[in-house]
Amino acid sequence: MTGAPPADEQAAYASAFAALKRGDYVESARGFQAYLHAFPQGSLAPNAWYWLGESYYVTQNFPIALESFQSLLSQFPDSAKVPDALLKKGYCQIEMSDVGAGQQTLNALIGEFPDTDAARLAVSRLRTLNLESR
Repeated sequence: MTGAPPADEQAAYASAFAALKRGDYVESARGFQAYLHAFPQGSLAPNAWYWLGESYYVTQNFPIALESFQSLLSQFPDSAKVPDALLKKGYCQIEMSDVGAGQQTLNALIGEFPDTDAARLAVSRLRTLNLESR
């Protein structure tokens, strides 16, 4: 799909994103879920998956956040949101006490997308983990 998304798609996404910016994470999650149900292959779907995951991440609902980030990665592997989703996937794994998997995910991010902000954050998180394990 090229160009701007249809107005109803844009409005659904904008409403969910506005709730996220207000800090209303429950409403945000509902909005992004509704968007993804209505527009599963919409031009904003990768972003919706990411922000859905973020809505869950900030409320420490790490298993569901991880599912959202993984959905983005599996359904939209060419999305510009992939590095950020990998970062948050790794963070979720670490928060869920699967530190080895989290480190693997963060290292994969660094290897695949070395010049991104997400990779720089991954390097920082790995350094912190190494210091904590000493």
